[in-house]
Amino acid sequence: MAIPFYFKKANRFIPHIVFVGLGIGTANYSINEDLNWIQWIIQSVSTSFLIGYTLIIIGLNKSWFKFYFKTRIKFYLFISLAFFLVGVLASEVEHVIRSLVFHSQQFKPLSAGKMYLFNGIISLVLGYSFFKYDFQKNKNLKSIENQKTLQDQKNKTDKFLDETDAITSIPVKQGENIFLIPIRDISYFEAFDNYSFVHNLLGEKRLCDYSLLFLEKRLDKNFSRVHRKYIVNKSHIEQIKPHFNGRYLIVFNNGLDPIASSKGYSTTIRKLIKIE
Repeated sequence: MAIPFYFKKANRFIPHIVFVGLGIGTANYSINEDLNWIQWIIQSVSTSFLIGYTLIIIGLNKSWFKFYFKTRIKFYLFISLAFFLVGVLASEVEHVIRSLVFHSQQFKPLSAGKMYLFNGIISLVLGYSFFKYDFQKNKNLKSIENQKTLQDQKNKTDKFLDETDAITSIPVKQGENIFLIPIRDISYFEAFDNYSFVHNLLGEKRLCDYSLLFLEKRLDKNFSRVHRKYIVNKSHIEQIKPHFNGRYLIVFNNGLDPIASSKGYSTTIRKLIKIE
């Protein structure tokens, strides 16, 4: 299944970005009059827009980046580099505006000096701030487009299930094709934002449209929630071993890597191993 990449949702933040640019431009003019107020505003709004709009787009699409960068190291290296380079690019654009538009200085490519480092660090800090902020779920930021997206997801789900039906198979998309994986062939589900990954008996990992919350209500009694990130099929559990701090290590009988339960689901685990 392809993860959607959002651009239009960032447009609602444009007034905020412009307002920040106006504030920075006015502040710069009050302490440094080498440009007039209009020139400072044009320069500051341009820089604010380039940094702010780009970082918000990245923040809106963190699910997309997490999906395509399989390891955490690659993921965080990429977005850190992206955040920093956005600041560097904004510095160069600012330099171009001052040199070629306002003719306040001679233009030399890549000659902004410490400004690259300054804007790069600012962009990096802001980038992680935006990235930690949940643009998709914050109620104050919901729009008609967000509600339509949620409704589309619900309609997509309803194509496969009625409200009273139990799940017997899970639809997953591979390329342009949709495959149905029988429930009996699934070892466990792993949460991924509003979706989930299906781990089957062959060790394959496939993305499906259903969240763990939805699955927890529809799966049969063979499935148990053992972590906020995992729902396991007890038919494929080979061993449950004490881990640490009230947690357990769940070993599957098909060679999949073990997963750890969370302390909050220790009661469920004890029931699985008949302690209670």
